[in-house]
Formats: sequence, structure tokens, C-alpha cells
Amino acid sequence: MGVITSIVLGLLIGWLVEWVIDWFYWHGRMRPVAEENVRLTQDNKDLQERIASLETKVGRKSQLAKTRPTSDRAKKDNLQAIKGVGPVISKRLNEAGIYTFEELSQLTANELEEIMGSLAKRFFPKQESILTQAREFAQQKTEKA
Repeated sequence: MGVITSIVLGLLIGWLVEWVIDWFYWHGRMRPVAEENVRLTQDNKDLQERIASLETKVGRKSQLAKTRPTSDRAKKDNLQAIKGVGPVISKRLNEAGIYTFEELSQLTANELEEIMGSLAKRFFPKQESILTQAREFAQQKTEKA
């Protein structure tokens, strides 16, 4: 009985020593984890504030795009009010005889690509969005009239 008792006692003491070592090891590792959690929480708050500020900037830009004048002083349609259309593209459209949103909205995607040439694929992978915007502006224009 002395041999069995000493084996059981040895197992219990070994288990207790292992438990104490594990406790000190994990207890020491938990402090840096807690500090890391505080740092990550602060970083998360900073990123959320940055996202909110960027969203307000984007909101302001989209409001500017919505308030862009759709006609100039001569009451010609400002084709540059369409997102993605700049002076060069507006000039190309004018050279093709397109001066109003109605004329632009009546084009097909293939006709627009033909007019724009290489600019179409480079700047307008989705030509339907330009035509859709032109239809919306044309509809707004008729509603105002």
C-alpha cells in the first residue's frame, strides 16, 4: 500500500506544481493582453472618428455634385454636371452634335462608345450610368419647365 500511496501522492503533487506554474505563466501573460485591449479599443475609436469625418467629406462632395448647375448662362445644358464628364468629354460630345441632356439620353451605349472612342473604355466602363444620369437631368429639366 505504500507504493500505491506514494504514486498517487506523486501524481497529486505533480499536478499541483503544474497548476501553479500554469497559473503564474498565464497570469503574467494576461496583463499585457489587457493593456493591448485598451490600446486596440482606443485605436478602434480613432478609426471610427476618422471614418465618420471621411463620410462627412464624401457627403459634402456628393451634395456639391447635386448642386452643380445643369445649364450655363446661355441656357445650354452643362454636360459636365454628369459625374465623370469633364471638359474634354463635353467637347467631344459637342463636336458630335450633342448639346443637351435629352440628346445624350437618347444615345445607346454603342453610339456613345463610338463618339467617345478610346475615352469610353478608359473613363466609362459602365456607359449606362452616364446615360442614366443624362435621363435624370433631362427629366428634371422637363419638370422645371
